[in-house]
Amino acid sequence: MRPCRSVELFALTTACGAAALACGFVDVFRPAGPESVIIVYVGDTILHRDSTVPFSLVVDARGTPLDRTRLTMWSSDTSVFDLTAGRDSLAAKSRVATATLMIRLESSIRTYRAPTLAQSIKVRP
Repeated sequence: MRPCRSVELFALTTACGAAALACGFVDVFRPAGPESVIIVYVGDTILHRDSTVPFSLVVDARGTPLDRTRLTMWSSDTSVFDLTAGRDSLAAKSRVATATLMIRLESSIRTYRAPTLAQSIKVRP
């Protein structure tokens, strides 16, 4: 084999390998299994009595935000606060106390267990 031909072959192999890595070819050989999914609560954690406060949630899988995720949310004590009908706001009741907002990702094929977030919410006068 001529020296020039082996240099060309090496350059071609290197270029093809770089192109495969750039196109995400590595993901094909990554082992199947659960991905880490993170749920982040964005909103006030201290509410004033008899008020309604909007909040939002960010669901993230390996640094990529997930849109239109199915979430189940509930209050550990509905006498302290509850979710509004649109499930986008917290309605504080007249009782001054602390309760937990529970959030769970439903029908997740990304993890072994459904990711859950427990966010403490306080209601003050």
